[in-house]
Amino acid sequence: MQAELKIDFYQLMDLRIDYAFKLLFTKGEPRLLISLLNAIFANKKIHRVVKSLNIKNPFLDKESPGDKLSILDIRAELDDGTAILIEMHMYGLGELKAKTIRSWARAFGEDLEVGESYSEQPPTITIAFTNGTIEPLENKKVATTDNYKIHRLCMIMDCEDFTVFTDAMELHYIDMHAFAKAVNEADSINIDDTIDVMFAKWLSVITQKEINNKAIIEDVCNEVEEILMAVSTLAMQGEDKYARQAYQRRKDEVYFYNMNMKRLEEAEAEIERLRGVDFEIERLRQQIAELQAKQQS
Repeated sequence: MQAELKIDFYQLMDLRIDYAFKLLFTKGEPRLLISLLNAIFANKKIHRVVKSLNIKNPFLDKESPGDKLSILDIRAELDDGTAILIEMHMYGLGELKAKTIRSWARAFGEDLEVGESYSEQPPTITIAFTNGTIEPLENKKVATTDNYKIHRLCMIMDCEDFTVFTDAMELHYIDMHAFAKAVNEADSINIDDTIDVMFAKWLSVITQKEINNKAIIEDVCNEVEEILMAVSTLAMQGEDKYARQAYQRRKDEVYFYNMNMKRLEEAEAEIERLRGVDFEIERLRQQIAELQAKQQS
């Protein structure tokens, strides 16, 4: 019988910080990442079962000397040749859509050898974990949490009959904040936008810093062997002095970046407000001038 987990979740490294995420899923057991990927695909009813994978160099080669270097958090190749690009985004959501499409485009066909058919190129799949939504859904009937979906799947579609034009592209956007918010409101991981229970369980561990009821996380860990292994591994990695220092540095970078971005947004909003005030003052001046002109006439 599996022993119950005894871990201080408040001391665990936050998997939403890309350093901790990469450390666990590239240095830990490969079956942890395999289990997470299978849960993500199952949540969108994609008939793909990952059995094995290889972690690859996270750098995408430049296409020209002046091209911008792309670095992924995790880059892997599945047993069928499918390329997997995974990124953890705690900030910079404004450019995320363009960034993920660009990474996908650069990775697709990168390993195609001379003489190989383009039709034989395996799909390239991008998975982006975000701490917020990339944009609101236009169709509010589809949304489940404040007009945002927790897990969005984007593909190339035929605009006439809305069928999948090609399976070469999959873009998965997973809103961690929306998930944690829904779990806190329901006090359960059984929420509308998580079809696959394993997906919800993995996401509850990834977002555990934001989930109020830690008993939910404890239950998940004690129910799933791979998740118990993941949390135990994360706890051990956090005890390493150098890993902890590197994690803390990265966590501080994310915090100060987000704080500066918030201040910038507030400053821009204040500028817009003052522009509105100036416009209103000018409008009133014109009204006064018009009234004065009428009185004089």
